[in-house]
Amino acid sequence: MSMELAKVFDPGFSTADAEYPDIGMEEGDLILRFKDWREEVIEVFFSDVIAFKWQMTETFVEGEHYDRSHEILNSLWLAAHVSQGCIAETEEYKHYKFNFNGCGQLDVIANGFVKKT
Repeated sequence: MSMELAKVFDPGFSTADAEYPDIGMEEGDLILRFKDWREEVIEVFFSDVIAFKWQMTETFVEGEHYDRSHEILNSLWLAAHVSQGCIAETEEYKHYKFNFNGCGQLDVIANGFVKKT
């Protein structure tokens, strides 16, 4: 398998200099809420979440920025879920990683997310 690689993308919100997030589950959906650097409340819904984790230690793969949002390509974590049958190889799940510089990192395996407007 190829080495893990972080691909930066713009999710429609910024995690840079954001406050510590509130992370919760409601009916199988992951909900992320936080105040961004402008003090605006951001609310993001991840549907059909297979896994998520929050950590305060910062670990980075090639191409990853400490204050940006990424899709982790060639994800070992995602591959483990596929190999154990939690996800079919034909399903379009992705490993997203949101870095809240100074607070921590949120990793999510889901088939998408939506920012509430």
